[in-house]
Amino acid sequence: MPSGYEAALQGLALADGGSRAWLEMRGPDSADFLQRVLTSDLRRLAAGGGQWSALLDGHGHWIADLLLFRVGAAADEVFGLDVESALTTTLAQRLDMLRFGERLSWSDPAAQPARLLLLGPGAAAALQARGLPEPPDREGFGIVRHESLLLLRRPDRGAPCVELLGGRAELAVLEQGFAASGAARADAATLETLRIEAFIPRHGADFDGEFTLPVSGEWRRASVTKGCYSGQEVVARINTYGEAPRQLCRLVFEGGADMGGAELLDADGRSAGSVSSWALSPRLGHGVGLGTLRRRAAVNGAQLTAVRDAERARLRVEVPVKQLG
Repeated sequence: MPSGYEAALQGLALADGGSRAWLEMRGPDSADFLQRVLTSDLRRLAAGGGQWSALLDGHGHWIADLLLFRVGAAADEVFGLDVESALTTTLAQRLDMLRFGERLSWSDPAAQPARLLLLGPGAAAALQARGLPEPPDREGFGIVRHESLLLLRRPDRGAPCVELLGGRAELAVLEQGFAASGAARADAATLETLRIEAFIPRHGADFDGEFTLPVSGEWRRASVTKGCYSGQEVVARINTYGEAPRQLCRLVFEGGADMGGAELLDADGRSAGSVSSWALSPRLGHGVGLGTLRRRAAVNGAQLTAVRDAERARLRVEVPVKQLG
């Protein structure tokens, strides 16, 4: 049987999706409320689709990273907010603070569904074999409800991914069936490797509440054309007039020594930043990572040195292309 890593790229791998949490919001004012408080533009979000989004404070700092999904239409529509598990209570509390009498409600943050990730190009055939629908593909997002299950197509796992949300017993039966058909198991380390290879920053690892959205480089979550939302002034000002003082970048190492948490030095030995995530890529044969660099060092192709204890490693900087939401 192939490893979970190989299966995620070439076949089908199963993994626990429990690092994320799920809030459902419904009510006639839900769309207007979310349009007012989130960074993304819901006018571009069709039923059955999703988008990158975020909740910021007034200074442009992160409160929560989100994948936002829209289920159904008109009076029956429901919005799903997918967030890091550690941020669930914070998100619910902040939404409650921002609410000004809108007619809406959301699910109990403590009542979380079980989650199962299907990673790899074999997911579609595996779902079909069990009579389950495949979510639509709308720029990497999709959502469909099937009886007691929700099926999500999500773009943030570093491999083709459909996630099942539902009851624990029901998902356990489905997981046994997928495994019996040859699906491999992917562990947390494999999920991290896929994420880092694909340069997908993660809240709590690569950025947090001390970061503004421009520093994290997560421009795909932000609209600069819709009406005002908390933090928009900071986002719009940096987008229009300048650059953030620091920048999250992709790091390509020459070797395979573990450089997680290493300090980064420029050619003159001056501190240039640090490594926030690191993985040894089986596909590439060397280390890859993410790190936040001072602006002078955040130059595409720049050569830096990572230093961790007695280990040193050369690396190349890749500055992500700016993509507005």
